[in-house]
Amino acid sequence: MDVIAQLPLWTAWLRASERSETTVRLREYHVRRYLNGVPAETDPLDLEWLVAYLANPRWKAATRRSARTSLRIWTTWLHRTGRILADPLALIPPARAPKSVPRPCPDPIIRKALLSSSTRVQAMITLAAEAGLRRGEIAVVSRSDVIEERTGSSLIVHGKGRRERTVPLTQAAADAVARQFHDVSPELPWLFPSMGRYADAHLQPIRVGELVNEALSGHWSAHTLRHRFATEAYRSSRDLLLVQTLMGHSKPETTAIYVGLDTAQARSVVNGISLVA
Repeated sequence: MDVIAQLPLWTAWLRASERSETTVRLREYHVRRYLNGVPAETDPLDLEWLVAYLANPRWKAATRRSARTSLRIWTTWLHRTGRILADPLALIPPARAPKSVPRPCPDPIIRKALLSSSTRVQAMITLAAEAGLRRGEIAVVSRSDVIEERTGSSLIVHGKGRRERTVPLTQAAADAVARQFHDVSPELPWLFPSMGRYADAHLQPIRVGELVNEALSGHWSAHTLRHRFATEAYRSSRDLLLVQTLMGHSKPETTAIYVGLDTAQARSVVNGISLVA
């Protein structure tokens, strides 16, 4: 069976099950990337080959989990629809969620990236660092999402699971969005239109992440800008429920993972229990 030829049917099934378009494209990207790396003489559903691919030592835990989820959904569909007799990935235990320490990107790194970036990338960085948007949420911002209110600009954010939220924009974020829209043809709705063959489409989330990561020096990434937003929002408000709402999380426990330690307050507490007077 030509499994590549089955991909259009699989992506249609994903859309029929109410997956967001961003999720559908991510899952399809992972599977196509895997299939493109399989040698012609190798069965793409060979368990040992699948394991070797997912065991890539260069991947971070989050990357591995995301790719494994996409491949698992794909092989499960092949099995349940009778296209294969057994699901090879059913033998692999579920991937454990990584427990990582929050890594809010330092402000000097962000400022340096803003100074050296194009208008487009400046808007991406600002939306992540000052509005807490995910790369997938940044990619789908459109003109109609910007709301002008008496107290300032806000943004309707299209989050995971088709959940929408409204996030107030800082003046810097509103200005960055306005500058980027000025550079975009008024006939196009997207803040970040695709430069590829689909002229009426928005930039893909993966590309947004690549552009932001390239702008940030060191090992900082687009996701650490979101950590920065959560940390600063909680430091300013001390309201975890509010930060949860702004971040678009379904559980406060998830939000807590993003909030970095207030080192100034922690240092004050630690100094207060020092044995040295």
